[in-house]
Amino acid sequence: MTPSPAAKAKAAPHADTRTALRSALGRFATGVTVIAAQTPDSHVHCMTVNSFASLSLDPPLILWTLRSRSARYHTFSKTHAFSVSVLAETQIDIARKHALPPPDGFAHRDWKSYLGGCPIIEGASAHFICKGHTEVNKGDHVILIGEVTDFAEHHHPPLVFMGGKYYSGSSLKPL
Repeated sequence: MTPSPAAKAKAAPHADTRTALRSALGRFATGVTVIAAQTPDSHVHCMTVNSFASLSLDPPLILWTLRSRSARYHTFSKTHAFSVSVLAETQIDIARKHALPPPDGFAHRDWKSYLGGCPIIEGASAHFICKGHTEVNKGDHVILIGEVTDFAEHHHPPLVFMGGKYYSGSSLKPL
């Protein structure tokens, strides 16, 4: 898929179509989440994700995507339950920390906070506990769908991500 001639005239220059597409997709602001799951050997695996979205209220379903070649794919595709912590604007360090795989392959042992038996990030704007529902392979990613079994909302301003940068959710103005 190539940009239209009109789009090319107005778009910022890019080295290739893939870079241009990534830049254009980056114009969509998203929230920032940490997805976490605990393995039977008590290791907590987690990762920063901004591809989280609501899917359905009846039944209550959410989705997120993961690169199918990710080292974390097998952990998250095999888990029976996982959590989604919607990060607060004060948690930018947590977002950065979990954006990269840990050097030993695991996140933590002796995790401190749980909701519904799943590890959560304390101080987040919201939490969702999900059981694995469906997996759909498309392109270079897999769509992981979870059924929400528990949730909590907290009134902390959210962390926002757009164009490769983090933003404060408290500075958003209603229109």
